[in-house]
Amino acid sequence: MQLVADIGGTNARLASLEAGRLHTARSYKNAAFQGFDELVTQYLSDTAQTSPKRLVAAIAGPVQGNEGRLTNLPWHVSGPDMSRRFAGADVTIVNDLTALGYAALDLGAVQLERLAPGLQGKALRGGRNALVVGIGTGFNVSPVVESEGQRVCPAVEVGHASLPVAIARKLNGIKPALADEFQSIESLFSGAGRRKFLSLVCEQNVERATPYLAAFGAAENARFDQALDDYAALVAALLVDLRLTYGPENGIFLAGGVARSTLDHGRCRFLQGVFADQAQFLSGSPAIYLIKDDSAALLGCAKLCARH
Repeated sequence: MQLVADIGGTNARLASLEAGRLHTARSYKNAAFQGFDELVTQYLSDTAQTSPKRLVAAIAGPVQGNEGRLTNLPWHVSGPDMSRRFAGADVTIVNDLTALGYAALDLGAVQLERLAPGLQGKALRGGRNALVVGIGTGFNVSPVVESEGQRVCPAVEVGHASLPVAIARKLNGIKPALADEFQSIESLFSGAGRRKFLSLVCEQNVERATPYLAAFGAAENARFDQALDDYAALVAALLVDLRLTYGPENGIFLAGGVARSTLDHGRCRFLQGVFADQAQFLSGSPAIYLIKDDSAALLGCAKLCARH
């Protein structure tokens, strides 16, 4: 039996594979378990299945050397440890954005929402190049490079890089010295970063952004609507830098709850034409998509299973 898992900051999804397709999918709250091995044991019990021969798990945290730690939970997830725990299973641990990278170029229209049209530029000869951008509990990206039928998604940790100068200037244009409050990309582009941004701009403690997102258009919500417009424009500006860095001519794929809710209520308009001034560097304009399928990371894990 082959098993795939997507371990997010709050929830986990697991499924078995039959002929490359997902079966017996289950969702769990991470907080109910002490570690990943306990979660897998529960899934096997719930679905009456034996230990897997192969397991591919995507986790919301940095991964190195086939092991990693979740950003928001004290879970250390180790491929070798899991292999010993489950009868010598072949175990691979990847970052969750890496898993989305392996799935992105194969997602269909039902699984995606097109936020901005693209004008085809010069793609790789005989290949494709894309980028997954995850803005949720944390921030990261997954470059996608495909050549001669082989797809590679290098593991990176962009969220901890310094905030781009262009973003800092825009922040200071919104409120003087605002950029001083955000040192890294993730410190602004994440769930906690958005709450901090709203709190500072609207001068009111924001514990949850959801009520202000839901109150869109209400007279009493005007300053939050403006702040959320500004935040969506900052996301668009970030994509400009990322496009120049990675050259994803076959599409930018956004993922994560913060990306999804920030660009709701017509705020995807801020993505229109954001690459227009880059013609001197890169021709064309990649399409921008929102990944709507919550099982996309599992599909990426399934592709990694198939490679073995």
